[in-house]
Amino acid sequence: MYGLHTYGSATYGSGPLDDSPPPSGGALTLPLRITVVEAESIALPLRITRVQARSVALPLRISVVEEIDIALPLIITVQSSTITSPSRWRPVVTLGGVDVSARLTGEIRIESDEGEARIASFSINPAPGPLTLPDWTGAAVTIDIAQQDAAGNAIDARRLFTGVVDVPDLDVTERLVSFECTDQLQQVVRSLPKEWVDTNVGGYYSEAVSGESSDMLQYADARLASVPASLDLDPYQAARVTPWNIEDDPVLVLTEADIIFGSLRVELAGRANIRNEVETVLQYRFPRLRARVASANFERTINQYTSQGLDLLNRDMIEQALSSPQGWQLLGEINIVPVDPGTYESSGSGGTVYTVISATDAPQLSLGFAARFASRWVQWVTEEYRLTVSAQASIDALGLSRESSNGAVLDAEFDDGVWLSEPDAEPVLTLPTTGDVSLDYGGAGRTDRDAAQNAVRTLVAQARRQILAAHRDTRVSAMTPLHAGIDPRRRIEIDTAEVHALGKVVVVTHRMDIETGEHDTEFAIAISGFSAVGLQDDDPVDAPAAPVDPTPVPGASAYGCRCDMYIGQVSGAPEFDEANMIGYSTNAKAGAEFDANAPAYPYALSIEAPGIEAAVRDPITLAKPAGYAVAIPQDLFEVTIP
Repeated sequence: MYGLHTYGSATYGSGPLDDSPPPSGGALTLPLRITVVEAESIALPLRITRVQARSVALPLRISVVEEIDIALPLIITVQSSTITSPSRWRPVVTLGGVDVSARLTGEIRIESDEGEARIASFSINPAPGPLTLPDWTGAAVTIDIAQQDAAGNAIDARRLFTGVVDVPDLDVTERLVSFECTDQLQQVVRSLPKEWVDTNVGGYYSEAVSGESSDMLQYADARLASVPASLDLDPYQAARVTPWNIEDDPVLVLTEADIIFGSLRVELAGRANIRNEVETVLQYRFPRLRARVASANFERTINQYTSQGLDLLNRDMIEQALSSPQGWQLLGEINIVPVDPGTYESSGSGGTVYTVISATDAPQLSLGFAARFASRWVQWVTEEYRLTVSAQASIDALGLSRESSNGAVLDAEFDDGVWLSEPDAEPVLTLPTTGDVSLDYGGAGRTDRDAAQNAVRTLVAQARRQILAAHRDTRVSAMTPLHAGIDPRRRIEIDTAEVHALGKVVVVTHRMDIETGEHDTEFAIAISGFSAVGLQDDDPVDAPAAPVDPTPVPGASAYGCRCDMYIGQVSGAPEFDEANMIGYSTNAKAGAEFDANAPAYPYALSIEAPGIEAAVRDPITLAKPAGYAVAIPQDLFEVTIP
């Protein structure tokens, strides 16, 4: 069969094989002569394949010495010219801008794998004279297949490869130079604008998940990890993104007449490689900036002082006591309750006591005070998003096959030392009159709440892609006469008596042999889905709401400073306890309970600010589980045993 295998015929013991090609466009004639010298059965299976619809003649002469049975099964397939390369074809190869087609020898091979660089190889007989092989490294290369007109000219060329020479190799003995070429996928992607990648690849990108990209190739790979699609170059070296599940592009249908006999193969995906559930986790760690406002209040009436002859508070005492409670800062001014000048009389068992407050002393004395204090601290919070992505229909059909990914950690950058030591440091909290206020601080952009939600979406999308990839490992492969339109961009439907399948091309090899005339395309399509796996809904990859902090609201005591009153030299007064008697201490000089023999107390004032409970101070971890469903596309795949 010319164009696929060497054309020619010869009987055993006859002359040399005639392998000259038949005339273009003519009839294919295959003379056959069989001579039998002994009586036996003869079977002659014969298959003839043509790439164009032409007449086929099979003159047959059989000579038999004795009467015997002769069986001659004969299959003739005529392949449609609409999907194959022309019967008179020629390759067109340029090297460094120079057409070297006339010097080609051996096999030309172009290989295209989904998401990989397109590679090509060919050999030439170099022209006599000096060779500078390094000059060919990096030289531009194009490879086309074209029709050949009656004069031998190339017409209607179809591009198969555009790229550069990677490695030239000289075979001195055979006087051949072989070239290994690449379409420079990585270099082309590195030079793409970021806007092109964002628009055409799409998906999600998170530094917390993928790390910081050093160039556009890493950036594109990071986005592709969250998209069920592939990025490669077309035969003209232009970047393109192809979804695995193409819905809108036309389908190339190949029937039994289009496929080379014996080349159809099916390779089923093994259950061991199926993953239908992926667990991953994001830990988002950030500072929760907290502040609490507490009040300090103490006040007695003038009668409460004078009825027992008590000394009044003085301003210096108040200001000293309220100046610096540990861990708290005074807000604004202290509100001093003033005393009116005058003479105040108090009578009791000790007699009458007169308290005289002069106009000079009154400004230095006080009936009490009111003040507000604030405390600030940082509580580090870790939100742990436990994400489960699953294809339940696959689990129901095949059983659970789970995979756990490493997940990601997003740490907010924050200098809590500066914020705690400098009251005016950003961010500034708006303080309440009394009570608590908090702010979850993630910085601007890279580590804030939006960044955390984006990291969740990225992890979910990556897990979804893993599951989809695991369910498209079944391959159906075949070979046709060279078809320039078969490309990783295309969907192909194979419709034969044995196999009916539809899927996206994942591997293509074009081959042209100058010496034998063979020219074919070998390809494989990926089949998405699995036996008995049904359809289900596909959840969006939205991030869940932030977990709720279960810490209870503190009681009223958390917002008030302790400041009580302790009076000595009264009946039943205990010994003074500095550690526990927090507040204003003084001694009675009159009144019904006055007892000069009772313990005397110091004239002093102290306050005690409330403590910060551990629940709002110590680091906490808040868990948030979330589940996502994945729908597996179901490609057509039927196998029939005739």
